[in-house]
Amino acid sequence: MMPGSNSAELQEVFIDGDTGDRGLVSAASALAMVQTLLRNRFAGKPVRIYEAGGGAVSYLPPEVLRNAEITVVDIDETQLRNNQYARSKICGDIQTEQFPPDSFDLVVCYNVIEHIERPDRAVDRFLEALAPGGLVFIAAPNPYSLSGLVTRFTPHWFHVWFYRVALGRKDAGRPGHAPFPVVYHPLVVPRRLIEFCRARGCRIVYFREFETSHLGTLRNARPVAAKVLDALARGLELILRRSLRLGDFHILIERPPQ
Repeated sequence: MMPGSNSAELQEVFIDGDTGDRGLVSAASALAMVQTLLRNRFAGKPVRIYEAGGGAVSYLPPEVLRNAEITVVDIDETQLRNNQYARSKICGDIQTEQFPPDSFDLVVCYNVIEHIERPDRAVDRFLEALAPGGLVFIAAPNPYSLSGLVTRFTPHWFHVWFYRVALGRKDAGRPGHAPFPVVYHPLVVPRRLIEFCRARGCRIVYFREFETSHLGTLRNARPVAAKVLDALARGLELILRRSLRLGDFHILIERPPQ
């Protein structure tokens, strides 16, 4: 049984996006909320963590990492070499990598499922390896947001150009550095992912859409361009009657305790 597996520790928080600024939460604030939930759940306890496509950076709070035994699986050898915190580093594919049941208390898949051909298989592998009462934390972009639509319908070279020129990331596109090619399987759409997990008997204990971090970065690096994008998004939102600036989402999925 996972330490602190009482499902009452996490009440269901389902915060859906809306049109207008009320629903606009920054990426940093959204991540801080999830980190608080995970800190309350795991801090001070031994916890087995699987970072799926984790690469070299963890988005978990230090209080959780301090007592964690971390396994990272990534197809990018450069990312794995740069990882300084995982106990076990596996060069592999999260769509096929399998672990025995009850291997992990927490699975983290941060901005990865949009890049793979079969996220359904990956999520199934996560749930199979998860302890009863364990959590899966998934972060991903919404394919139907403004940033998602631009990413889907522009070539990869344009994404690299945007990162280098607009966001000022000079290493963008080089080995081990974003942006990585996107696939956007239909399961990446938040509602479909939620339905998929519920169909497998899981509980959604937290969900929130928020503004993509790229817009915040763009406002600092290219304020004029950011204002143009904001104006464009607002105009389209009035026509479509839904928010396009809620570019990313977080979801916490709980496997039912046995």
